[in-house]
Amino acid sequence: MTEKARLKIFIEQPGFSVGCVDLDYGEEEMKSFLLSGERKRVGSLLVRLREKFGDSLRVDLIDPRNIAFLFDIFRHHVKSTEPVWILNGKVLFRGVPEWKDLESAVDDVMGFKNPGSSEN
Repeated sequence: MTEKARLKIFIEQPGFSVGCVDLDYGEEEMKSFLLSGERKRVGSLLVRLREKFGDSLRVDLIDPRNIAFLFDIFRHHVKSTEPVWILNGKVLFRGVPEWKDLESAVDDVMGFKNPGSSEN
């Protein structure tokens, strides 16, 4: 059985923890959240990834403050100020890519040949 391709997207999640209680940002806090625009753009790309690749691609959204991924954070120089896209251990993008660039990069890594790729 072949292992699924794994895309890790490091992007800061809105919210914070106080003691052992996680607090999500409300509508007011989201207005000042630095990455709120990027989160919306990432979300629309996630929908398109799911439509195209389905279950053949595992996608994980990871907050760079998560110490369980400390090795990846240091290895790939992840910062909380920009999304980082890592597919099978290789950094694909920093920031939010255009759909055609993301689609092409994932196709290349997964070995898909797609001469008639969808438009942006």
